[in-house]
Amino acid sequence: MRRVLAYGSLAFATLYSAWPVAIMALEGFDMDLSPIFSGKGVRLIDGFIPSYSGGINPTLIHYLDALTFGAFPRVMENTLAISAISIAIALFAGVTVAYSLARVNIRGKTVISYMLLALRAVSPFVVVVPLYVFFNQVGLWDTFLGTAVADQLLILSVVVWMLRGFFSDIPKEVYDAAAISGAAEWQIFRRVALRMVVPGIIVTALFAFVLVWNEFVVSEILTGPSAKTVAVGVWTGLGENMQAFKVIKFDDLSAAGFLSWLPAIAVMLTIRRYLAKGFSLGTARTDI
Repeated sequence: MRRVLAYGSLAFATLYSAWPVAIMALEGFDMDLSPIFSGKGVRLIDGFIPSYSGGINPTLIHYLDALTFGAFPRVMENTLAISAISIAIALFAGVTVAYSLARVNIRGKTVISYMLLALRAVSPFVVVVPLYVFFNQVGLWDTFLGTAVADQLLILSVVVWMLRGFFSDIPKEVYDAAAISGAAEWQIFRRVALRMVVPGIIVTALFAFVLVWNEFVVSEILTGPSAKTVAVGVWTGLGENMQAFKVIKFDDLSAAGFLSWLPAIAVMLTIRRYLAKGFSLGTARTDI
């Protein structure tokens, strides 16, 4: 009985999690399951003429439209460009900071670490309006660079904490052996530690990509027709003219939403086994 309850609970949780995505994918294929589950798919006109709402009429037209017409390919390109710039900035700043927090004996490491972690808890609504005003003044509104800089509030602390974990995983004997051989701290970082954490850097970059890909609030406020991201594009419409709001049908919306969901879930499934390792390593050390 316990096993039945366990598997039943697991099946319910799986269905609860997967159902919205499944409905979105099916709607994109023009397969409306509401007549089956709602009991309201068929109504009578004048008391005897059946009128059907929804139905199962599979077609690829909505997915093909999203991939070939409208603005969906463009917002995909915008998001890829913003993600690349954001990740490059975060890695450029985060790799050295993470190494210092994991290896170098500096005062205040604990304060610095948890201040970075606290940035992750700050709501985007707190900073997005000041950034909007500032970016308009300096010409960064609706630009790839401006959006990438704003995204650092979302990913920089995550990059530092994950890479700190990977640097902490390197055995202390490796650092000591390099130091005994006469290597300076910069040489230990560049020739030893950095090479050993290349897989961790790749995993961290991919996880940061997912965060940027799914980000909505900052992109909604700080982008316009030129730098609109895929999350904002699916929400506001994907017509040829991205300067105006375009009301689209639910089938088109579902197709675009499912296509934009696929890259994020593919990356997460690829790196899932490394995420806990990146976040948890080194946390038991009292000097961090």
